[in-house]
Amino acid sequence: MKLVVVGTGQGGSNIADEFVALSKWVWKNRHIRIFTGEKNDSLATGVFAINLGAADLYGLQHIPQTDDHTILLGTTDEFRGRGAGKVNADGAEQARRGEKNILATIRDNGDVYSADAILVIATTAGGTGSGSIGVIVDLLKDAFKKPVWAMLVLPFENQYDDPDSMVNTATCLKRVLHNSKADAVFLIDNQKFVRKSAEVGVNLAQINRRIADSFVDLLCVGEETDRRYIGEVLDANDVIRIVRGPCAIGVSHTDVPKKPGFIKSLLTSKETSKHFSNSKARVERAQNVVHQALAELSIDSEVERNGQTYYDAANVLGLFSGPAREATEEIIEMMDNCFADRVPGAGRRKGTYPGRTSDTIAVTVIITNIGEGAAMERIEWFTERATHMLSAVKEKRESREKAWEVATRLADDVPLL
Repeated sequence: MKLVVVGTGQGGSNIADEFVALSKWVWKNRHIRIFTGEKNDSLATGVFAINLGAADLYGLQHIPQTDDHTILLGTTDEFRGRGAGKVNADGAEQARRGEKNILATIRDNGDVYSADAILVIATTAGGTGSGSIGVIVDLLKDAFKKPVWAMLVLPFENQYDDPDSMVNTATCLKRVLHNSKADAVFLIDNQKFVRKSAEVGVNLAQINRRIADSFVDLLCVGEETDRRYIGEVLDANDVIRIVRGPCAIGVSHTDVPKKPGFIKSLLTSKETSKHFSNSKARVERAQNVVHQALAELSIDSEVERNGQTYYDAANVLGLFSGPAREATEEIIEMMDNCFADRVPGAGRRKGTYPGRTSDTIAVTVIITNIGEGAAMERIEWFTERATHMLSAVKEKRESREKAWEVATRLADDVPLL
């Protein structure tokens, strides 16, 4: 399927930038376009970055730094390219004021009408992205009448004590999850992907790349034209019909034994190559990858009850990718049975993408319309924490104001210079 991707704010734009890097890799290695545009168009045709901060746009490496792909808001106001300063109300207001520019830029340069869906990305803790994403989602939905998906990236643990970050996150979640026209909202928990020993910049770059990589096989499989790599296809309509409401995406990989060379294959008997233990090992290996993909969901979503772990979701989608010899009916049946067991009662979609990788297998999982469980508890926690912090900040402000009032009254009898 083909996307238009819009990153807003620093974090959202950086993730959109990684999507362009991904599209270049896909074109080089698979000769497939995952974003809109004709064969000879730029691979960044369908990708845009929006910000109130000019410095953040200068940092993009793959999205063209031209006014047909980067949109600087607030140029006629007091912001003048200096950012929202973590005030997401300003981000929302500037997006509303810049609606005509945003819409014209994406409409005129994004080949939107050939897109299957539009993905709008923001981090929730900042100012521009968390404030503007709800406005942008509604604008694009009204203008293009296509599926519009939001991606909300939740803050790091070291931001949990910052009132601005927590309030921004809560207000962004409320606006997009409950009060926007988004068809689906992908929830990404930054903290889940942190590597404790890595530097901050390295962590951010790796997390952004992992987010983009989660979508690679899903975007490629429906656009594949080489008959050698077409299996049980998940086309764009399969995805669009089930990707609804709060969603999580996960992907897992593992190496597989390489196919023996010509000489070694001659020395290996047919009985050995077809031994039942080889089939058993193949299924067990794939089963581990399916379970790991669920464990690697972009936000923890499991329900723990009576010693059982399962997922409460309306639908689950699974895509098995790997060498053609690995994509057996037995393995696909195993994957389907696993989803039936781990996501009980959910509608199930499955597909295969054989042959594109020679030495790994991968499973991509999306659960949609998530219900009770860890993800819902996480969202509620952010709301409760923001509410508590708002109350504490208000009390401290009133306390400071009273202290200054006392000081002012004491100074009434002091001569004014």
